[in-house]
Amino acid sequence: MTTSKLRLICAGLVPLLLIGTGCATKGFVKTQIADTNAKISALEAKTNEQATKEQADITAVDQKIAATDSKVADVSASAQQANTTANQANQLAQQNQAAIAANNAATTAAINNLNSALSYSLLAKADVTFGFNKSTLGKTDQAALDTLVQQFQTRPRAVVDIFGYADRIGASDYNLSLSRRRAETVARYLVSQGIPLQGIHIIGMGEEHVPPNLLAELQTMDPNITPGDARRLARRVLIRVYVAQASLQTSASAQN
Repeated sequence: MTTSKLRLICAGLVPLLLIGTGCATKGFVKTQIADTNAKISALEAKTNEQATKEQADITAVDQKIAATDSKVADVSASAQQANTTANQANQLAQQNQAAIAANNAATTAAINNLNSALSYSLLAKADVTFGFNKSTLGKTDQAALDTLVQQFQTRPRAVVDIFGYADRIGASDYNLSLSRRRAETVARYLVSQGIPLQGIHIIGMGEEHVPPNLLAELQTMDPNITPGDARRLARRVLIRVYVAQASLQTSASAQN
C-alpha cells in the first residue's frame, strides 16, 4: 500500500472521530493524528523496505535469468560449433576414404604393370649351326637371323637371349670357349643389323649332350642321316627373343 492511500484513509477517519465523541478536544485530536501519522510512517517504512527487498529479489532473479540465458546461448553455440566440426570431420573422412581408395587402385595398377613388365613371352626364335671347330656364319644362317631381326623391330624393347653350344669332340674347356665364340658371332651380326647391344644376353654353354634317341628319330625321317649329322646339330646357337607382357598388351590395345 502506498503513502498517499494511507493518508486518504486517515483523513476520512478524523471527522468520524470528531463526530463520534462530540467532546474530543483539539489536543486529543492532535495526539490521535500524531499516533496515526507515526503508524503510517512505520507502515510506510516497512512497506518501502519490503518493496526494496522485493525489487532486489526481482533484480537477482533477472540476473540469474540473464546468466542462464547466457549459458544456454553458450551451450547452443558450442553445440552448433561441435555439429559444424563433426560435419567437417565427416566430410574429411569421406575425402580420405576416396583418397585411400584411389591410392589402392593406383597401387594395384602399378603392381599389375610391374608384374606385366617382369613377365616375358617368347616372340621369336632361330637356330643356327656351325661347322666342326668353326665359329663363322654361313649365308643360310644369316638369312635366318635377318628374319629374326625383322620380328625384333616390331618390339624394339625386346630381349634377346643367345646360347652357344659345341659337340663333345675335344676338351671340354676348349668346347666351352668355342661355344662362347659362336654366341658372340651371332650377337655381333645382330648388332650390325640394328639390334641394341644392351638388349642382348650371351652365354656359352659348352658341350651339349645329344639325346641318344635323336639319331634314331632323324634316321626315321632320312635314312641317310649319320652320327656326324647328329653331332652337327650339337654345334649350334639358339636365339630366343622375349618381349614383356605389358608391351604385348599395349600393342593389342592399339590394334583394337
